[in-house]
Amino acid sequence: MAKKQESALAVAVQQLHNVARLMDLAPEVVKFLEQPQRFMAVQIPVRMDDGSMKYFKGYRSQHNWAIGPTRGGTRLHHDETEDDVKALSFWMTIKNSLAGIPSGGGKGGIVVNPKTLSRGEFERLCRGYVRAIAPMLNPDVDVFGPDMGTPPHVMAWFMDEYDTICRHHNPRAFSGKPLILGGSLGRDKATGYGLVYSVIEVLRHQKATLKGKTVAIQGYGNLGTHAANLFTAHGAKVVAISDQGGAIYNAKGIDPVKALAHKEKTGSVAKFAGTTAISAAELLEVACDILVPAALQNQLTKENAAKVKAKYVAEGANGPTTPEAEEIMLKNGVILLPDIMANFGGVLVSYFEQVQNRYCYSWTEQQVLENLETSITKSTSAVWELAVNKKIPMRQAAWVLALTRVVEAMRYRGWVA
Repeated sequence: MAKKQESALAVAVQQLHNVARLMDLAPEVVKFLEQPQRFMAVQIPVRMDDGSMKYFKGYRSQHNWAIGPTRGGTRLHHDETEDDVKALSFWMTIKNSLAGIPSGGGKGGIVVNPKTLSRGEFERLCRGYVRAIAPMLNPDVDVFGPDMGTPPHVMAWFMDEYDTICRHHNPRAFSGKPLILGGSLGRDKATGYGLVYSVIEVLRHQKATLKGKTVAIQGYGNLGTHAANLFTAHGAKVVAISDQGGAIYNAKGIDPVKALAHKEKTGSVAKFAGTTAISAAELLEVACDILVPAALQNQLTKENAAKVKAKYVAEGANGPTTPEAEEIMLKNGVILLPDIMANFGGVLVSYFEQVQNRYCYSWTEQQVLENLETSITKSTSAVWELAVNKKIPMRQAAWVLALTRVVEAMRYRGWVA
């Protein structure tokens, strides 16, 4: 019988314990951080188009609000679990702190494959979710952002339902909205661009650039497509990409714009002209300089970590690398850019969106991306320097910087000694 995959929450807690020993954190501090401060599980009744009723599980986790109101996306996926949502909210606490955002970590999820629902059923589910978790909703308590399965029109449904409940317009409660409803320019590019800015800064510390580097990207969604465009603009060459429909390879390079056009036409990057089909597993093991796992968690495991040929692994997804896999790759000389540092561009621009909503003033895309690059570069540099000075992995350095701020806020509040 195959060994059961370690849960995302178990991974997050293990990461906490590893850093707690390094920081000499008191046991009560660690105990407090292991679980969310508030968690809600709900059942959402939805009237289907055929008149029948179906019931969907939903979750919202507010991990820690020591620094400020919690903030994080809402993920719609058929394999979503309570532990996943708790873990992701934990990572959002770390990510927000590292990014310098005055927020704690939040996360939500609905157990559903949106593709199995009609548009009307999907909208009723999304509105039902907001009604079910309304007691946790407030822009000064918990800000909802986008994630897998929650594009701008879904965030608009969320906002509209909340407006109906509140009986007034409250755009600050949600980010990732359509521009006409208070969304921010640059939000679509934020996570992918942020990842590339982080890679550029790590290379700068090694007196190198992206020019001539080869890149493999697992997951050709929003993050992957925008990252591919910016990698290419800086002189790198994307040699492999994948999505749920398949994976492709071309050692001479893949045009990211044409690959996206093919995907939009056919539904997948598979069978894109001039490329060779490879398996999803082979993409993670392809010969390249930079590997970007930008799909789901637990993609790099102890079973395949030794086969990774990339010199740099930049985590686009949340939790794509298990602790055992990371240990193997670090021993093999791989430089791993952790998710909490490499992919916080999206949440940073979600914060920018809330700032713009509060002031009823929109920034230009250039302003958004310049502020994004400045913040990502500053955080990456701080993590790199601490990692080098303390001779610890970048993930541990990122956690140390972020947790130091969270624990300091907890102490000022009197939550811990």
